[in-house]
Amino acid sequence: MKKKLQSAVHYFLHDMKFKNKFMITHLILVLFPTLIVFLFLYGRLSHIITDNTIESEQALVSQTADTLGATISQLNLSMDSITSNPFLSEATYTPDVYGYLSDKQGSVQALEFFSNINSLIDHEFITAIKIYIPSDREIQFYSPSFSGVISSVDEISGSYWHGIFAGQPEIVSLLCPSFYLTTKEIRDLGSLAFIQKFTNLANPDGECSYVVIYFSESYLENMLHKNLTGTNSVYYLINSRNSIVASSDKSLAGTYFKRYEAIPEAVGSTEEFATTTILDENLYMGYREIDHTDWRLVSVIPVSSVFSEGRQVLVSTAELYLVFVFLACATALFLSGSLAKRLSLVVEKINQNREKSLVPFEDNSDKDEIGQLVTNYNAMVERINQLMEEQTETAEKLKVSEVKALQAQINPHFLYNMLDMVNWLAQSGKQKEVSLAVQTLSKFYRLTLSKKNITTPIREELRHVELYVKLQNMRYEDKISFLIDVPDEILDFEIPKLVLQPIVENSIQHGIFEKESKEGTIVIMAWTEGNDIVFVVSDDGVGIPPEKLPCILDGTYEDGKGSNIGIYNTHLRLQLLYGETYGLHYESTPGTGTEVQVKLPAMTS
Repeated sequence: MKKKLQSAVHYFLHDMKFKNKFMITHLILVLFPTLIVFLFLYGRLSHIITDNTIESEQALVSQTADTLGATISQLNLSMDSITSNPFLSEATYTPDVYGYLSDKQGSVQALEFFSNINSLIDHEFITAIKIYIPSDREIQFYSPSFSGVISSVDEISGSYWHGIFAGQPEIVSLLCPSFYLTTKEIRDLGSLAFIQKFTNLANPDGECSYVVIYFSESYLENMLHKNLTGTNSVYYLINSRNSIVASSDKSLAGTYFKRYEAIPEAVGSTEEFATTTILDENLYMGYREIDHTDWRLVSVIPVSSVFSEGRQVLVSTAELYLVFVFLACATALFLSGSLAKRLSLVVEKINQNREKSLVPFEDNSDKDEIGQLVTNYNAMVERINQLMEEQTETAEKLKVSEVKALQAQINPHFLYNMLDMVNWLAQSGKQKEVSLAVQTLSKFYRLTLSKKNITTPIREELRHVELYVKLQNMRYEDKISFLIDVPDEILDFEIPKLVLQPIVENSIQHGIFEKESKEGTIVIMAWTEGNDIVFVVSDDGVGIPPEKLPCILDGTYEDGKGSNIGIYNTHLRLQLLYGETYGLHYESTPGTGTEVQVKLPAMTS
């Protein structure tokens, strides 16, 4: 035993790496004091947590009750704005209803009344508003603004709430939980309702009418749920008829249900929380009265849940303890000396540079083995960065070369078509037209070749297209109408050369000239979308069959009159330049026309 102890001491003093020695030492220094403090505080945590939880819950219940009271006040204000409107009595109790409605003033009041009702419905809290009138007074409104607001009392005569009003004539208004309503009301209108009865003052003994504001039970449930303090606690609203109006959890509300009249006896003051027992479970319970209602907001927190939160605090304390342990380890590592520190710096630098350009050490004046390692590392970083720069430059040149090669495939195709037209004009003896065509063609290529850049301002690209259409109209006797609708503010943005011209050429050759009349219109529009520019080139040509649309942009389109290489190259070079989210998109309706969308980033020179 003595030899084993001596061996362990010798290993700790002589063989163990010194950064591990520091780590073990600091763990011991931190572990014992922290453990003693933790055990000392444990006895006081439960009492402190319980008091804080109850105080916090009292504040939350009061806040929730105030919010519910404000919500009910909103319902009352909405009801007052409806029942105080003179149109309601005039339209429902005047002897000559349709005469009243045909009157200009009556029509204006009707529009204002129903506009007010529509403005009260927000579909989040208030979901619908209905006015139920006796069946012999039913009014049919065919205007969309009136439709569905006024209905016959017969629709709800079998509901529970109508039975309450019929059996207790002294009741003027009623807040209804969901089971007071009919299935149709819940499905089509809302799950809760605020109802007010009104009568004909001229015939108070006649059948009553009702204004019903339907509102959302889920709205109240969300309001209750967001203020919960624990997973096993619950809020529920109960009315004087012992009906649960809404709850944060229906299952828990049923489990912890207490009758309306028994709540004050169990809790006492509305300002306090008291302990009670339901189904042999100890609970903290508190309640608040909701203004302008017969509702009580009940809050229930299982005692076990409070102690569970205490355990969570203890876990948090343990986590804090682990933080101290971590700090001890960090301190031990820091004190392990320059050797471990410098090695860690090398590893950290390599880790930092794993996914970005490598950065060398700025200062290295050490001459030992680690200094030599850092020197070699810096030389390696410099060489790698140089190779990465060369690779990036080569890739960029390759990309530009590919774009220029694709553009070069388009230019000869266009030039062939134009020279063919000039030849046709010369053979026809139209020397003036030949001269004009050559001058126009010269302008076109002077604009195209005026700069070495692969992009050009949008205004110049549009000028190119105008010259092209002008050349085509010289040949085909002005049968092509051409319109440009492009905002001035985007004309100075850059666009790759010869993007729009192949699209317009395709619209003319394969769209308009395929029509019997050989006539048509091409429109170019443009706008900005965020940081992008979108062009739309539309024509009223013969369109493209749906089965051939996917072939246009993959280079496989064939129609017996050409390979569509210009469109394919245009789309490809846009994606080479800007990425796969940019390029062309075709939509076409056979017999109606084609629309081409061109999307590219908004960039200036």
